[in-house]
Order: sequence, then C-alpha cells, then structure tokens
Amino acid sequence: MKLYGEGGTASTAAEDQLVDGLSALARTLVGITARTLGSVDAEVTLPQYRTLVVLASRAPLRTVDLASLLGVHPSTATRTCNRLVRRELVARRQQPDDRRVAWLSLTEGGKTLVGDVMRRRTAEIRRLLSVADAERRRTPAELINSLVIAAGEPTEELWWQHWEQSASAPDDGSHRAGTV
Repeated sequence: MKLYGEGGTASTAAEDQLVDGLSALARTLVGITARTLGSVDAEVTLPQYRTLVVLASRAPLRTVDLASLLGVHPSTATRTCNRLVRRELVARRQQPDDRRVAWLSLTEGGKTLVGDVMRRRTAEIRRLLSVADAERRRTPAELINSLVIAAGEPTEELWWQHWEQSASAPDDGSHRAGTV
C-alpha cells in the first residue's frame, strides 16, 4: 500500500521501484550534504547552503532572480542573503547606473566553502559506489537502492513503514521519552 500521494497516472512496477529508489537516494544525499556541512564547521543551514550553490553556478544574480530559482519569496531570499553577507560568504553590489538593484555573488570565502563541501560530498558518493559494488547492479533501481543501503539509510519502503509507526506509543514501555 502506498502511503504517499500518487501522481494520478498509471505506472509500472519498474517505474515505482525507480521512483522509490530516487526518493530514498534524495533523502540520503541530503543527509550526506548535512553531515559534510557539519564536518567543515560551516555553521550554515541547508537552505543557506542551497543559496550558495545556486550563486556558485549562476551568479551574479538579482535577489528576485535568486528567489525564483530557489522557489522562495523574495523577502526570504533577502533575509537569507543578509545572513550570508554578514558571514562574508556572499557579496551584495549595486550598479552605479541603477542603485535600486543589488547583484549577489559569492565571496572567496563562499566559493571556498561550496568547493570544500562539494569535494567532500563527491568523495562520500564515490565511497558509497565502491561499497555498493555499483558495477554488479543490473537496473537503475538496484543501483540506487544499493547506494541507499551502503549509506546506512532505509530504503523508501522501510522509511514509509517507520513513518507509519513514528507517532505511535511503544507497546512494551522499553522506549521512554528522554532515554536512548
């Protein structure tokens, strides 16, 4: 039984397996990125890091264009960039001919941070490929699920099973609040 919304169109079992695998892999990659950010002691949130990544690939950008690319309201992008400017990871510059428009780009510090995180994340993905023995997988879904398992993450099916039970009280009392 599917616990999450369906797109309304019929799909094959192979498509369902691939979608489930990609969903689990997306969760895995976000986890890898979060751990990598923590390992470089960046004190940058995932939304802030996403802002830096977009600026690394498309800057200079106006705030309104950055907001559109991030899928957020311009005021959200402005607040995020204000924090990143204070941390000296983003530079905001105005053009002499139109001071109403601010252009955003990475500073050297921002560029270094994004590069460090990307290199570490790529190294972790390479490690997962070797652990997952990627060359032995026959289908894309098998490869993707093997990467998820190699990262120590649950497959999509297992994740949804845990999700279903995540708000229920323990039956035997062995898991009390505040205990690990």
